[in-house]
Amino acid sequence: MRAATRHEAPSDSEGIYESFSDMVLCTVIVLITLVVVLALNVVEQLNVYIEPNHFSGGATRPWLYIQAQQADYSKTTSRQLSMERAVYGEHPFVMVNLFSPSSANSETTVEDGQTVSSKAGQSFSGKCDLTAYNFLQLAAGIEPGSFPVHGNQTSLLLPKFSHKEIMLENKVQGYSTKPDNDLALRTMAMAWPVFNEQMFPRRAAQEYLNARTKIYIEVLDSNEDEHRIMIGHSVFTLPQDIENGRLGWLAGFSSGLTEVVYLGKVWNDAEAQSNKRIEFFETNGFDDAAQAYRNFSFPKALDSHQQATVRQLAGIRPDLTQAELADYIRSAEAQQKVSTAIVEGVNARSALPPLLAHKEAWKAYTDHCTQTELGSTPPEWLMSEFLVPLGFDQAVVRGLRDS
Repeated sequence: MRAATRHEAPSDSEGIYESFSDMVLCTVIVLITLVVVLALNVVEQLNVYIEPNHFSGGATRPWLYIQAQQADYSKTTSRQLSMERAVYGEHPFVMVNLFSPSSANSETTVEDGQTVSSKAGQSFSGKCDLTAYNFLQLAAGIEPGSFPVHGNQTSLLLPKFSHKEIMLENKVQGYSTKPDNDLALRTMAMAWPVFNEQMFPRRAAQEYLNARTKIYIEVLDSNEDEHRIMIGHSVFTLPQDIENGRLGWLAGFSSGLTEVVYLGKVWNDAEAQSNKRIEFFETNGFDDAAQAYRNFSFPKALDSHQQATVRQLAGIRPDLTQAELADYIRSAEAQQKVSTAIVEGVNARSALPPLLAHKEAWKAYTDHCTQTELGSTPPEWLMSEFLVPLGFDQAVVRGLRDS
């Protein structure tokens, strides 16, 4: 018995299915090509170059190379420090030094009043010498970032304590000061309370991968020859402060976990005694912060005691104007209060710069500026004179990590 065999006539539908598959395949190929081209264009715009077999990590935590010490100006004898002796005398005086990584790790010495390498072939960027009050003014513009360990917050930004004696007098056997790590930590904690908690330098990277250290930058009015930026209350001039090493300490922050946040351009109206920050504080109900910042930006006339001190200093430094001496007196008084609080371990909120004394208002301001400046283009010179030299020229990519 012959098995029956079924023969079906060829159908035109097979050709339709085959053609549809080809069409889908071609569409996918075109889409992939477009995505690749778009990605290459975006990569080129961000100035990021991808090389095969080259890899890097972005989980290195940022470092602040710092030291602090107490100075006793009554022990100085040089003429150059006459004004400091008259104002500070034996009062507590905490000074802070911020180093570039190269300066902190280089062996240096002082020759003819200049810091030079003590080893042939070494090169380094400079340091920034500050009073404790100046440091707090600067620190207001930096958010160190934190992450939880055992239920408590610990700092993302790590201190790297330097151990260099600081010569206050440029002469043989001149007065110098020795660094104090505990003093440095207490000074940092006054600006960033998270440093009152235990620090954990070594943790698994995934624990702090979503934490960020932030540096808030604002641009001031400037001319073609020099450009100015503000971090916290502190003003820096570009490119000079890059070239002279005054901003070299920021190189230690160069990390995949650090973000430089552009807050836009500020304005100042001396006649109305207002500026961009004061206007925001007043508009958004931060009246105490507005008044504190107005007193800081447009200080009142000197009282009788301060005027007497100005007259005393005018005899020591006749080259300085009355306005310069008045500013010096105001800063000196704030420095005395802050230094005493750091040394004695007491509360110094009344002596803090306004952005640290009113952190909620400052946080609201930075959040507002971040949103309003989203998508705006910073001036071109900010990239070439500030971001590129310090290693912050890579754009921050969002949405590529777990929330």
